[in-house]
Amino acid sequence: MRASDRQARLKRAKELGRLAFDVLRFEELVGNMTVEGEQKQFREFAERGLSGSLLTPFRPMRLDEFSRIQIRHLGHKVLNIRWSKAGDFQLLTYEPGEWEELLDQLASVF
Repeated sequence: MRASDRQARLKRAKELGRLAFDVLRFEELVGNMTVEGEQKQFREFAERGLSGSLLTPFRPMRLDEFSRIQIRHLGHKVLNIRWSKAGDFQLLTYEPGEWEELLDQLASVF
């Protein structure tokens, strides 16, 4: 994959991550859990074949504590991103598809 293609893919994944965050941040807190030794708050949604989850630090004291968004379309993981306040960003999974338009529609409600 060319560098310009990678940059465009990363840019699109970040845009979708922001849309997903806009949807997820208004969801009720499901609970707290420990992930990779860190306490996280867990939120999720499921709507029209699209589901998502957001993990955020329970007490964000350290800059290196991560947050994560995962999006599934019809049960298949299509987006998985992870970031920290220290500026780290990882694109773990991104599969373009019709789910992107559905996410955009859901986010436009907010």
